[in-house]
Amino acid sequence: MALLGRVVCPYCKRLTLKGKYCMNCGKELPPELQEAPSAAAPAQPVQVPEAKPQPRPAEATVTPTQPQPPATVEGMIPEEVTEERKLIEQLSKLYSWSLRLIDLLLDGEATSDVFTEIYEEYSSRITTLDEKRRDMIAKYEERLRELNERSENLKIRHEIGEIGDRDYIRQKIEIDKEISKIRPKLAILQNPIEIRLADIPSFTQSVEKKVKDINEKGTQLGLSSQQISKIISDLQSLLDASQTLIEQHNKIKHEIQKIEIRYKIGELKQDEYLAQKQRLERQLELTF
Repeated sequence: MALLGRVVCPYCKRLTLKGKYCMNCGKELPPELQEAPSAAAPAQPVQVPEAKPQPRPAEATVTPTQPQPPATVEGMIPEEVTEERKLIEQLSKLYSWSLRLIDLLLDGEATSDVFTEIYEEYSSRITTLDEKRRDMIAKYEERLRELNERSENLKIRHEIGEIGDRDYIRQKIEIDKEISKIRPKLAILQNPIEIRLADIPSFTQSVEKKVKDINEKGTQLGLSSQQISKIISDLQSLLDASQTLIEQHNKIKHEIQKIEIRYKIGELKQDEYLAQKQRLERQLELTF
């Protein structure tokens, strides 16, 4: 079938120019449909109904004003962790600035007066944000305890026959859904410095060195004993806040060592070993 130099492709049933290949599906056209288009053919194509059904109206007319946000950890979308992420972003910047400020003092690039003025500003803001972070963590941990207790209670009542299968499944889904929303928020809040798990050992070593240097050199740098105690206390609080991350890092490293041993003794095949190791190593690249 031809119309002003156009034919219907026998494969996709759509209108295309005469030629060797269909402009729509790319398949080679039969020889009788491969003649070159007539020179007299008009520049603009003539609109004819296509053999294929038109797209649904919703697909043709709906144009989103914003791209759909990608899914994140455990199916979360960014909006569901916005508050927690904004808090940690502010807190991690302040921590980063204060640590850099200490380095400048130790390197002699900042006087004690200027250092103290800026450091006290950062320290005050960190204290306010960290209190909020701790309150949020306590709230989420308490809610998780409540949900886990409800889940256990629900399981027992289902096992003894008090609750039927349908009600059990419905309530269990609701509980699991709320838990899946809380855990990513809690994970974000537990990393106040927004650092990869892989970098935790070197980070803690650098903070411990700052504690030592401030303790040894603080007086000659012009700091009072009260100021030295304040800085060391702040740095120790940062190390304490990193304990959860250190535990996660050590746990993953321990698991990697276990699968390496299982591979060496022949329990794991090479492809299994590599797959498990890569999965664990990817976890070390996360910040939560």
